[in-house]
Amino acid sequence: MKENTHDNYDFPDFLLDDEFVRKMKDGSGSDEYIARLKAQFPLQERNIDLAIQVLEAIENKQFFSTLEQRRKVWSEIVSSLSRSGNINDISLNIRTKTSLFRIVLRVAAVMILLLGIGTLAFYYTGIKVVSDSPIDRFASSNQVDYTKSQLILSDGKKIEVTTGDSKIRYSPDGASVTINDTTGIVQDVRREQYNQMIVPYGKYASLQLSDGTKVWLNAGSRLVYPPIFTGKCREVYLQGEGYFEVTKNATMPFHVKTDRLKIEVLGTKFDVQAFGEEDIHSALLLEGAISLSSPQNAKMAQDQVVLKQSERGVYSGNTNRFVVEEINHPENYIAWTYGYIHFNDEPLESLLKRISRYYNIEIQLRSGMGSFQISGKLDLKEDPERVLRGIAIISKLKLFKKEGGYLIKD
Repeated sequence: MKENTHDNYDFPDFLLDDEFVRKMKDGSGSDEYIARLKAQFPLQERNIDLAIQVLEAIENKQFFSTLEQRRKVWSEIVSSLSRSGNINDISLNIRTKTSLFRIVLRVAAVMILLLGIGTLAFYYTGIKVVSDSPIDRFASSNQVDYTKSQLILSDGKKIEVTTGDSKIRYSPDGASVTINDTTGIVQDVRREQYNQMIVPYGKYASLQLSDGTKVWLNAGSRLVYPPIFTGKCREVYLQGEGYFEVTKNATMPFHVKTDRLKIEVLGTKFDVQAFGEEDIHSALLLEGAISLSSPQNAKMAQDQVVLKQSERGVYSGNTNRFVVEEINHPENYIAWTYGYIHFNDEPLESLLKRISRYYNIEIQLRSGMGSFQISGKLDLKEDPERVLRGIAIISKLKLFKKEGGYLIKD
């Protein structure tokens, strides 16, 4: 490893380091080498682990046989991206370590991952690599418009749902869909085709899937699911927050996938928070049993976490670890499914974050009283200003409307 540069390395820099690649390919003494490397450069532990994942996941490691070959492969990938319009005006100077060069290497490394990895998934500097399953590919290839509530069928037809608390019900064969007990829709059902339910900010929705499983989606959420489940498991994909009451089927387990979590269950009740802009994803168990894992990090110290009733498993992308905590009032976390927020001795900052997420508005808190906890109940059917005014009254603060959001202060 080059002297005086290691402190500034990113994970693509390790992939360009001949000694690092040679140690990983040979295997002889690699564990000792990595342990020594991490001890010498503790701030680089995450980048080292990411580079190892890349090298171990790619089946054809001849991509990395020489420095020149590695540069050539990446250069060709970047050129291809540039021609397709995904990267504009990129000039790649291999001999100059600029910030642009580092960004290009990140993109190229991710493309190598996409070409060579079947099931690995992880995050790095905001770039997401998803596992190579049909539902993951579908979810990652479709952009989401959270400005209106809509059901999107597998043929691309979009049905706007105008009510704030929309209810969607599927027939057992998945071909018939009823919206709010009035509108009936018929669709063709085929394998590896998916429907989507998108819930805008300030609204929520409920669905009954073809297997009888009930799902409530909170504001700013999206659920991807097949009209009818086939194969060895029932698999759905969630962005945002969802509460699940899963119909039991021991021969076909139910899986909830997010960008960072995989949740496995036979039949239970649980809440999942998986907002894309946030580093932390979590699952709260209300009844039954679920297990959590993170497909994005195959080298976690904890491969799997099993939750008990009233436990919440929290996964952090920064630490690549799970933390399990016991929740005293788990029912408060799903009160939104009934149209309100119920909070007991909750830090004001935490509550305002939930309100901000629900309505997609900016809320600033300025108080000389420091952090304090409040209790109460708020109706989410109200407009955000009335909800925040109620919080201000409970906390004995004042509410001010400002450009782009609200301010609460002494």
